[in-house]
Amino acid sequence: MQAKVDKADCMFLISDEKLYEFQQLIDELDLFTLILPFVEESYQRSVSILDIWYLISNEEIDRISNPENTMIYAYRNSLLEIIKNFQIKRYVQLALYENTKLAFICAIHIYNTLDSFINEKMALNEEVLQNFNQLKRYSHKSLRPFYDTKYIEYENYPKQLATLQSNVVTQLQEIKQQFDIPLAWTLEQAIDEASKMYEAVFGLINDWGGRVP
Repeated sequence: MQAKVDKADCMFLISDEKLYEFQQLIDELDLFTLILPFVEESYQRSVSILDIWYLISNEEIDRISNPENTMIYAYRNSLLEIIKNFQIKRYVQLALYENTKLAFICAIHIYNTLDSFINEKMALNEEVLQNFNQLKRYSHKSLRPFYDTKYIEYENYPKQLATLQSNVVTQLQEIKQQFDIPLAWTLEQAIDEASKMYEAVFGLINDWGGRVP
């Protein structure tokens, strides 16, 4: 199984080696990726998993954000900000830095949990849900071509996308403020479940972030 992901769409400036490592993990851990198929119609979901995996498996000093994609992918950037501000248990965070397999499994669980939580809250308001569903129509493709100068000459999509994402991001921020505590608890539960799954298959994670054979 191969992830059809272009590193140019990542929210970070990553190397070819890192993208290859991510693709190798998809193949190696196919048992876990069955719950989140990497297929064409879920392109943005696949890139989001790459974003989260890179975020939680690399220390801040080693991460370089992609400034252009911060503008193009305003919604995805807001999701990453939520995860960045979440305090992961220290021993788990240390393990994530040295264990890309654990980070990969955690990234899947974090994405699934956050996506379900946001979908549920967006559905509370019909107008908000309509905007959210409209944004989802772009989930199967890269948004970068819409910002190409040649494309802009003929179409108005960048402005429409910017407005649409701005509306959804505003609502996302309101959800974050209103449901901050249950959201934090939900993310913590997701990481705990991923850690338990890893431990069941590969071994225990000790208090120093390492692995017990």
